[in-house]
Amino acid sequence: MKLKEFKAELLPKIERLSIFTKKKVLNDTLSGEWVSNTKRRGIEFAGYRAYTPNDDASMIDWKASLRANKTLIKELEVERSQNVLFLVDVSDSMLFATTDKLKCEYAAEIISSIAFAISRAGDNIGLAMFNDSVVSKIFPQMGKKQYYRVIKELSNPEKYGGDFDMAKAIKYIVSFLNTRCTIIFVSDFIGVKEEWFSLFELLSQDFALIGIMVRDPIDEELPRGAGHVIMQDPYSGGKLYVDTDRYSEKYKENVNREKQKIKELFNRTGSDLVEFRTDEDYFEKLIKFFRRGSKI
Repeated sequence: MKLKEFKAELLPKIERLSIFTKKKVLNDTLSGEWVSNTKRRGIEFAGYRAYTPNDDASMIDWKASLRANKTLIKELEVERSQNVLFLVDVSDSMLFATTDKLKCEYAAEIISSIAFAISRAGDNIGLAMFNDSVVSKIFPQMGKKQYYRVIKELSNPEKYGGDFDMAKAIKYIVSFLNTRCTIIFVSDFIGVKEEWFSLFELLSQDFALIGIMVRDPIDEELPRGAGHVIMQDPYSGGKLYVDTDRYSEKYKENVNREKQKIKELFNRTGSDLVEFRTDEDYFEKLIKFFRRGSKI
């Protein structure tokens, strides 16, 4: 299943001044917040070496010196640019919409904004798009060309559609990335399974993790007063005749139960999760998320 039309506004349109201004504010703000949130990376411990008269005495580690029976100081080094990989669900479930934007279009615009901010802050960005396999991968690198390369992949309709296998994607990413990295996981996270818990724990052992959950309004609740409708599974094609008035409450209960599991999934690994709906403007929520300080 392929996108017939991909309308994601991944790059600001200067001729539409109000949109451009809003996107510029978003990009400027996110860049500042990203730098602010990652400043605590600052410098990190690199090891010990023998103290010399030219060294700052405040850097002496007295406990380590006592153990080694000689005066040692801590050596610190500035941490290199951070690596950030966007792990993006492009399966059939993300090709759904009851609003103006498909979930994947909405997700691509969010990714574009965050990726711009990260690039502008001097960090590396990469991309892995998956359905039941990894359909595209770009190893994290720095620079404007890298940003446009990521945008080009996100804008390619040929990369979208197919079944869904999160387990395979996570296992591949673990083997693919051989460097410290923050993974920004973008999906609707529909159909949570128990096996995901162990996979997320595996992922969080080596990588910082941020989840971005993108959902359509009908993913959250059935429309009231719609009467009888036919619903179709995006993967199997199976259809179900549903009385929306009769089952709307039960549907919502199941959705809330699943979302609670997803939140537990991220909380259990000390990771962040931010939720979006395609009938809402992501502008304020995205800024608020970074301002409150994600666990980067």
